Amino acid sequence: MLHIVKHPQQLALIGRYLQANDQLLLVESAVYATSEHSPYFAHLPTQQCVYALKEDLEARGWINRYAQNIQVVNVDAWVELSVNHDKSMSW
Repeated sequence: MLHIVKHPQQLALIGRYLQANDQLLLVESAVYATSEHSPYFAHLPTQQCVYALKEDLEARGWINRYAQNIQVVNVDAWVELSVNHDKSMSW
């Protein structure tokens, strides 16, 4: 499942529901969680792939602040992620 997170506050809750093959995509204000200095960074899973939308990072001036373990994707890659997962859930 692809979990699409819009608000960083949801990350604490999502951790309870993540399965081994799930992936996480951070969009909108959730991209603030990509910085190691963010209070939400500790809630990011270490076992799953974590993606962040490039356009949202750029819009918030966060493009040079994300951690190395975050994979930055554009809108086209977001569509591909959605197609490659049977299910997606927005938080």
